[in-house]
Amino acid sequence: MISKNLLLALLFLCARAFCAAEENTDPPEPWLHPYSGPTRDDIDPGTLDGKVLCGYQGWFNTPGDGSDLGFVHWGQGLESTNGGRFTVDMWPDVSEYAPEDLHQVPGLKMPDGSPALLYSAFRKGPVLLHFQWMRHYGIDGVFLSRFIGETTNPSRLRHINQVLANVREGCHREGRVWAMMLDVTAGPDATTAIVMNDWKFLCDKVKVREDSRYLHQQNKPVVLLWGLGLNDRSWSPEQAGELIRFFKDDPQYGGAYLIGGVDPRWRTLAGSSRTNDAWAKVYRSFDAISPWDADRYHDPASMDRIRKNVWEADLAELKPRGMGYMPTAFPGFSWDNLRQTKPGTTLIPRRQGEFYWRQFAIFRDLGIRTVFVGMFDEVDEGTAIYKVANVTPVGKYFVTYDGLPSDFYLKLTGAATRMIRGELPSSPSVPRQLLTDDSP
Repeated sequence: MISKNLLLALLFLCARAFCAAEENTDPPEPWLHPYSGPTRDDIDPGTLDGKVLCGYQGWFNTPGDGSDLGFVHWGQGLESTNGGRFTVDMWPDVSEYAPEDLHQVPGLKMPDGSPALLYSAFRKGPVLLHFQWMRHYGIDGVFLSRFIGETTNPSRLRHINQVLANVREGCHREGRVWAMMLDVTAGPDATTAIVMNDWKFLCDKVKVREDSRYLHQQNKPVVLLWGLGLNDRSWSPEQAGELIRFFKDDPQYGGAYLIGGVDPRWRTLAGSSRTNDAWAKVYRSFDAISPWDADRYHDPASMDRIRKNVWEADLAELKPRGMGYMPTAFPGFSWDNLRQTKPGTTLIPRRQGEFYWRQFAIFRDLGIRTVFVGMFDEVDEGTAIYKVANVTPVGKYFVTYDGLPSDFYLKLTGAATRMIRGELPSSPSVPRQLLTDDSP
């Protein structure tokens, strides 16, 4: 016979399980189901014109987030007390994250003695918070990074699919727009079939093309295919041509507005571009070009050289061809922890936001109407614009916002968006009121 106490304990456990099931309303694989929750339509998903769109990596994990992956992208060996190293150069400001979405780094403390905490994008809460910030500060939306090499690893595939579901929900709840950035970074054995099969999955199962917040241009779903032609990736021009034809011309899976994420020297087959003449035809087969400019200039003088030799020259060729253009703006750079170099070795200073703002001012002067921000959340290379902490863990090196408010670059991006659209007058320097005004 069951005792009274045991019966009560069993009833309590059953009640807890029932409540947990009631609270978890998401299906086990939410990416396989159309989003059906609250939605807004603040930003027009039907055009790239007048938009500033952030790259969103979403590649962070922590122990206990449900993925069983550990501290992915934050560092290596962080699970053991003082046994690992960080591979990020910035520390996120986690003061607004829910406690259940944070995990302590063992043995690491903040200056006030509190535990050092990090978030996981596998969990919905942090991602939805990021999209709340986007709406609050007037940021249009994101290109969601999806690394093709991860689609062949079941555990990483589960992660990137969950992040996709989180991003999609964030766009609906906050009225933002999104599109896929398929990064073809993979090993030497990568095949075009891997890329094609993933797009088929995204079309057939996730149904990205039918999502009402998915970005379109010329009534075509937008896809940013990033990394073809870079000399540290093994793709041939024949493979690149096969992929472009698939995305543009396949009778079932084609019809995309295809943007090429390429090296800034794509026109001249220089820089980090491959030099085979066949790549010239590949680059000109895209519907639009997006040069990856991050870390290609570091001060006003080098930025002016890029303006003349890349941005102006690109526009001179692309406009007569009817091709689109989406250059990259980045706020600064640093990857000393990732590269294990002396602090400050790789730093491109932010100059209190002036470095970032000047890029947008140039784009406005050139009549550029679509800008890619690299990146929203990439603390790995020190290019993040989301909320980053000025107070960092004891005994570790991190780049900060130099005492500026943690939301400064969110505010700056929103203002730059309004300048690109012509809603604010063009200004070569950061408007002073942005440094003192508390409003977004």
